[in-house]
Amino acid sequence: MQPQTERYLDLARQGRNEWWRYALGVPVIVLSWLVLGYLPLFVLPANWLDDLFVAFVVVNFSMLMMLAGLAIATKWIHRRPLSTLVTPEARIDWRRMAHAAAVWAVFAAVSTGVEQLIYPGRYHLTFDPQRFFAFAALVVVLTPLQSATEELVFRGYLSQGLARLARRPAVVAIVSSALFAAPHLLNPEVARYGMLIMAANYFAIGMVLSVVALRDGRLELAIGLHAANNMFLALAASYEDSVLPSAAIVTAAEVDPWFSLVSIVAGGAVFYWWFFGRARRMRPG
Repeated sequence: MQPQTERYLDLARQGRNEWWRYALGVPVIVLSWLVLGYLPLFVLPANWLDDLFVAFVVVNFSMLMMLAGLAIATKWIHRRPLSTLVTPEARIDWRRMAHAAAVWAVFAAVSTGVEQLIYPGRYHLTFDPQRFFAFAALVVVLTPLQSATEELVFRGYLSQGLARLARRPAVVAIVSSALFAAPHLLNPEVARYGMLIMAANYFAIGMVLSVVALRDGRLELAIGLHAANNMFLALAASYEDSVLPSAAIVTAAEVDPWFSLVSIVAGGAVFYWWFFGRARRMRPG
């Protein structure tokens, strides 16, 4: 295990980590997400959810409730700061987070361009300036919070907790990625394209995020990558029937799960090389 990986996973030792605390903390997070987070679906009139802006806020509200549950579990059950899920350093590296977002956004744009070249006509223009700019403001505010919440839960809280049982980073990455993929199997595209291939997609992006976080020994790169990915889907290139409400500039009539899987693996390799392989080669001597 590399020193930075061990240092990050050992942040859990700053708090209280008896097994019963995780047995209590996980339900607090899940119930905050699924019960409190989805209350608007039962309270709001059904026709309100047809509105793009309302639907987007409702989807993200569930993630904000997950974040609230995580904060309660971390601070009051484990008795440690929420920041220990991000980094062992005193401050969060916002510049590194932005750098990661920029790199992944460029790759996503290139990947979309390649897909359009291979499959002409797959994307069609859906840009609507009356909706786009107001929706973009919502995306800029809410999507980074949504993405950061998932990273704090799966690559932070759960990964550090799993490391108390299994010290091998590979085991931590595989298990946390499987847990990350599981709730995504409820997305509508799973029924349309097949459980196995979509599970492979979700697991693959989970593994990319886990490998990056564990290799870096902190979460900023994973948060930046995740936020850029979701913002790109919401604003640049989306697909019909996406679980995420979107006002994207272009939209595909369908998703190609095999192209998506290859893109995730290729993008993860490029991203890893950019931040770790390239940096090593550039060192003198």
